[in-house]
Amino acid sequence: MKILNGEILENKKYGENLFKIEVFSPYICRNSRPGQFVNVRCNFGDVFDPLLRRPFSIYEIDTKFNVFSILYIVRGKGTNFLSRLKKGDTLNFIGPLGEAFKIDEAFNNYVVVGGGIGVAPLCLIVKKLVEMGKNIFFIAGFKDNAFYMWERDLIKILRNYKIFTEDGSFGEKGIPVNYIRDNLQDFFNYKFICCGPKEMLEALQEIFKNKKISAIAVMEERMACGFGVCMGCVVKISDPKGNVEYKKVCSDGPIFNLMEVIFE
Repeated sequence: MKILNGEILENKKYGENLFKIEVFSPYICRNSRPGQFVNVRCNFGDVFDPLLRRPFSIYEIDTKFNVFSILYIVRGKGTNFLSRLKKGDTLNFIGPLGEAFKIDEAFNNYVVVGGGIGVAPLCLIVKKLVEMGKNIFFIAGFKDNAFYMWERDLIKILRNYKIFTEDGSFGEKGIPVNYIRDNLQDFFNYKFICCGPKEMLEALQEIFKNKKISAIAVMEERMACGFGVCMGCVVKISDPKGNVEYKKVCSDGPIFNLMEVIFE
């Protein structure tokens, strides 16, 4: 983990309020692993507004050109700042942060479920699994067609996927949770990797309950420090014995056993 500056090579609009920013950083490209993230300063110079950094998953890594990317949605002051950055500007960030994704050798088949911007951390994980020869089925769900251009990135990694939108403007009309519920019998020998809104994760947890299905969740939480000091990103976890503890998404996670997460 280091505090770093990287030159912005491109900040491309992917859809309505959806952007992909590409940053030159040999250190991140050498040292980061799938599932990790960077904590980005979203202000310039002596202006500390917003005060806190913003965490973003590492979306892509190009080791040949030492470039990594972040996929983000413009929602508030921090992401508005990012959207205005241009080629040649400097991005300040801390990383890589968080525990990386660990391959479960017991499984050869994986279902990867992404909801909204939750697809961002999943793409590097999927790329790693594909490189290892694993069988992957990617299910993505969005409200509308704002992620239409994102499909081009996914196709570079794999072709076995299904996309749903709530309004039917992109892919099939529907939501991933309903598709999985209706077709669960096809996935009993698969491990699930999920990231998205808490409502989606909670619904999947309910579907998998008592089904002997292995599932992990890449959790998204607001953060301050990003490395475990401030305790601002804790989640409630119940271990197999029923003991409850609090774990930090930034340093213990962001990857947790979905079936152990307590949603409140």
